[in-house]
Amino acid sequence: MVANDQKYEFRDAPQASNFESLPFMMKSTPSVSLIVAALQPLFGIGAKGKLPWRLKQEMKYFRDVTSKSREGHVNAVIMGRKTWESIPAKFRPLPNRLNVVLSRSYQNQSENGVFYFNSMDSALQLIQKPDFSHDNHKIDKIFVIGGAQIYNSFIADSRVNNLLITEVNYHGSEAETPIFDTFLDWDLAEWEKKSASDLQQFVGVEFAPGTVSEGDYKYEYTMWERKKQRN
Repeated sequence: MVANDQKYEFRDAPQASNFESLPFMMKSTPSVSLIVAALQPLFGIGAKGKLPWRLKQEMKYFRDVTSKSREGHVNAVIMGRKTWESIPAKFRPLPNRLNVVLSRSYQNQSENGVFYFNSMDSALQLIQKPDFSHDNHKIDKIFVIGGAQIYNSFIADSRVNNLLITEVNYHGSEAETPIFDTFLDWDLAEWEKKSASDLQQFVGVEFAPGTVSEGDYKYEYTMWERKKQRN
């Protein structure tokens, strides 16, 4: 199934109740990762609908990681409607990636190369199919890029493999401490922090290991993997 500039409705999408028994859910399906920059320790990610910082190196890391894919493949980025609308029109869709937007008010369709779905299940059921393609490119990796409600929904789903968290800390004056109103409701007890080399191997792009300083912020790129269930 290929998305061009036409409008297309996905009338044959499988029902969520049948998802676990579908034959295409194999190890070869694209991995699903959440990627986010969050202020520690409370996982603050936003203030009044906007990013509370402008971290140029972190923005480059996000762009590089979500764009890097194997030859003949493309990555998908999944976001909520508010995140989509917060991107300036001239910058959307995000280039070199399949843009997927979620909202309960949507019909399942594609238009102008952007895919719209009314649920997380509907989106994953389609784009994780081995025979799904976008502009003749298979899907390599799937990245969930926000906002908070989308992140909080996805982290509870067993299909999510990794968390790519840029752990941000503020080191400026107390008087100018940023005020957050949007937080992630995350408990990482079921997740294991991986090494920088593991992260490097997964993302396949160059990044600064260890602590990075920009303005009043210091941050580190990290990867967390869901702990395997013990029998």
